[in-house]
Amino acid sequence: RGMYPYEKKYDHVVTVEVDGHVATITLDSAENLNRLGEQLIDELGAALDQIHWDPEIRVAILRGEGPVSFGPGDLSIIATKLAKDLPTGRQVMFEIAGLIKKMYTIPVPIIGIADGQCLGGGANLLLSSDLVIASKNAVFHELFVNYSLSPDTGGLWALQRLVGPMKAKYLSMLGEPIGAATALEYGMVLEVVEPDQTLARAQELAAKIAAKSPVGVGHVKQISNRLHDYTLDTYFQVEGDYLCLGALSADFKETNIAAAQQRELEYIGL
Repeated sequence: RGMYPYEKKYDHVVTVEVDGHVATITLDSAENLNRLGEQLIDELGAALDQIHWDPEIRVAILRGEGPVSFGPGDLSIIATKLAKDLPTGRQVMFEIAGLIKKMYTIPVPIIGIADGQCLGGGANLLLSSDLVIASKNAVFHELFVNYSLSPDTGGLWALQRLVGPMKAKYLSMLGEPIGAATALEYGMVLEVVEPDQTLARAQELAAKIAAKSPVGVGHVKQISNRLHDYTLDTYFQVEGDYLCLGALSADFKETNIAAAQQRELEYIGL
């Protein structure tokens, strides 16, 4: 898939479980604090490709095992790639950029779960989800400035869309952790729930979204995540085109047929 050769240190670091129309992606390298390393980039990219092209999957949940739900950059990448020379560092960042772009552009909405600590690049990976559910114990830390670095993994892109330029700069320039309540106040997360309720709440939300037409849901994501590219005139053209594509879809016809036949909707995503 274009990933350059790397040393595979673990049997796996990402798992994917599919239940009906919902896929759950789990970062499963708690012993490595779910650090953003080459193997995780590779396996998470493959998981997103699987979800993108599986017509039965309509919603994805993204979570991490262990006290660090989403970890910072792997130390080996920093030492041997980013701190080596600019061409080598760019190679790694190109792969990370591709991963984040997949999250933004696949038609399937992603519900991220912040159970524990979300640090550095891992925090920004999570914040690239479409919706985020946080535990009351969750912590978000844009720690880069403490190492003379600026945010990576799409950090300022995600933050400025979520919280605005001033708060994004505040979080990135101070490099101090914030809790779930502050993240909710800033607009970084959708909801804050009890620590043992995050997955259940994400599954409940995923089930509700999965019951809707994948055509309509996918169009909402595509339009929203590309708004930064649009002028007002372009937006209205895109809005009209997507609306017409929806009206031409089999799912739209199904809404009318099911209503006439007084039966349950059976969306197919086409």
